[in-house]
Amino acid sequence: MAKKKRRPNRTAPSFSADYRTGSSEPVQDREDTELDDFLPEGETLPDDGALSKWEDEPEGMPPPLPAPGNRAARPRGKRRYGVALGSLVLLLALVGVVSLAGMIGTRIYEHATDDSALRAYDSLIACVVMQDPEPFASPEEADPVFVQNAALWKSILEKRSEWTGYDDNGLAVIPLGVVASAAQELFGPDCALSPSDPAEETFYTYDSTDNTYHVSVFSSDSAMTPYTESSRREGDATVLTVGYVLPTDPYRTQDASSGAESVAPTPAKYMEYVMKTDEETGSEYVYAVREAG
Repeated sequence: MAKKKRRPNRTAPSFSADYRTGSSEPVQDREDTELDDFLPEGETLPDDGALSKWEDEPEGMPPPLPAPGNRAARPRGKRRYGVALGSLVLLLALVGVVSLAGMIGTRIYEHATDDSALRAYDSLIACVVMQDPEPFASPEEADPVFVQNAALWKSILEKRSEWTGYDDNGLAVIPLGVVASAAQELFGPDCALSPSDPAEETFYTYDSTDNTYHVSVFSSDSAMTPYTESSRREGDATVLTVGYVLPTDPYRTQDASSGAESVAPTPAKYMEYVMKTDEETGSEYVYAVREAG
């Protein structure tokens, strides 16, 4: 292997003895004499600046990468803080998603199990179901006595403030107008009440001289009550499937304050109630009653 020629030290002058002349006095070499001797005649080495630049930064070569020890170290504390903050954000986002899903699920369940609209129908038709009417296709075709009885019960249960007092026998005195208004609320604005004194002894009498009913007020607990199980649209009407619940049914005799699980009613029979809406008041009324299909 050829030895690498050492470059002359340019920071201090070099000395050599000239043996060709026989003189022993050292003479100072001219700068770069040894390298120039090997060049063709008329050519010289580039100056130190160009050579130094070529040695430091070779043309066409990328700059050297810094040594690993010289790279600025990334602060570990900041990195850990960033990881912790990112984890916290992801955790909060996950909690939000879970909470939102839970709320949506609860709303869907409540909507699916909410029967408040059906229970509202129970209150609306209670005075009709109490009479256990025969089917009819319109209010005009309904039995007049049945209509009168249902209107009287609505007046007893919901219009006590409109009574005029009590007679000498302790019977409540209810004006004809109050009962007629109750009949229209139950069976629609076209329902015409036919006041009459009942042929058989019952809980009221009608006095045509002053157009008043004299009513014996008693509890309705012994009558059947409705339990509306479903509803559907049929043209401009709503058709209800109504169960008739007897007074002895456990659904009615259970103690709600005991904390025991509520039992579902077992209706004695089912009927369909056709409900229509009064355009003036926006209230629904019983338009027809028919056998359940």
